[in-house]
Amino acid sequence: MDTILLVEDSSFFEKAVTRSFRRADGFDIVVAKTCAEATAILREDAARFAVALVDLSLPDTTDVETVDLTTAFSVPTIVFSSRFDPALQSRLYAKGIVDYVLKDSPASLSYLRELVLRLRSNRGIGALLLESGQAPLGDAAEQLRRLQLSVTRVTDPKDALQQLNEHEHIRLLVLDQDLPGVDAIDLIKQVRLRRGPEKVAVVSLTEGCDQTDMVRLLKSGANEALAKTCPPEEFLLRVGQNLDTIDRILKLTDAANHDAMTGLHNRRFLFDAGTRLYVECRRSEQPVPVALIDVDRFKQVNDHYGHEAGDLVIKNLAEDLVTACGSGVLAVRLGGDEFCMLMPGCEIEEAKSCCAAVYSRFRARAHVFGGERVDVTLSIGLSSGYEDDLEEAIRAADEQMYAAKSRGRDRIIAKNDAIPRVEERLERFLLDV
Repeated sequence: MDTILLVEDSSFFEKAVTRSFRRADGFDIVVAKTCAEATAILREDAARFAVALVDLSLPDTTDVETVDLTTAFSVPTIVFSSRFDPALQSRLYAKGIVDYVLKDSPASLSYLRELVLRLRSNRGIGALLLESGQAPLGDAAEQLRRLQLSVTRVTDPKDALQQLNEHEHIRLLVLDQDLPGVDAIDLIKQVRLRRGPEKVAVVSLTEGCDQTDMVRLLKSGANEALAKTCPPEEFLLRVGQNLDTIDRILKLTDAANHDAMTGLHNRRFLFDAGTRLYVECRRSEQPVPVALIDVDRFKQVNDHYGHEAGDLVIKNLAEDLVTACGSGVLAVRLGGDEFCMLMPGCEIEEAKSCCAAVYSRFRARAHVFGGERVDVTLSIGLSSGYEDDLEEAIRAADEQMYAAKSRGRDRIIAKNDAIPRVEERLERFLLDV
């Protein structure tokens, strides 16, 4: 849990801030009403605080003493004050605060909360600075660190492109538009070939940029074109807004590619990313066995015990898929009670073992509905792993799953193990008779 140090002597603002952050998950708030109290708290354990929210008007201090205290203990500091003083604001930014927020409306409280959430999100995000060795972007690097971003600094455009290729956690590129011998517009186009605007924000900094150049930069794929002399407050706002946009896009994309009930990837993801994965593996002559898994007599479970029981079965199976096979297997819920597994690089015997692990784990579960224990079984069909494309592999797995159903359910059948098609038809005919 993240802990916030709130240095505030007003009971009204203390309650307002406390209520706001208690609605956000994972925050604990420690309140100090004086600078002396804050000093004692920080001396005891400063490392536990993710951020300090500091009011300047305290009974035992004047001006910026509390800010000096929190920054001395390396706690990211946000000033939350009713005083608007541009000269004081500049002094505070020079001392290393993250932001200066006015207590002038309920919107300020919302902004404060979003800013703290942004700081928490930024801990796993990388920022890349492409700068000149003769004129480094030291101020920009320091401001990004205040936002809790992990900052990497390079001076060669090739190094910047390599970093973007190798590190998915980099979501921000800040580049010096005035790099000697470098066409910034061409470089941004190269960046966009590798990472789209939904993956990385590009901020261009320049000594002087006319409107025509700014428009060209934005059209080539930059998110922002700012002067190097822009106030730190504007720089941090622009960076934060762009990272917020990327976060929202990633969340929407994640929701579109995942099954809401189980958290597994869904059919859309399978035929998008799964197809690319299959092609890459087969191109390098690696097998990709595909398994289709179906819950036997699932409709009877729903009809007899209710849909809550059916939902529990689905969630249990999803959990077993993840636990039994590990991160190397792509597990997908196709819909209803049907699931799919892609096992890249697995030979057929290893794929059988993976299916057997899922089968055994699920079979051993105590499925209890309304106090009654019910045996729930699986039928699993497995492709050979050497089909030409994903669709063919799914068809092969589906044929084996159908064979498992026809032979009494509650079993695994791999493509090489399946009975010949003629015998399968004869068996179904005799069963019908």
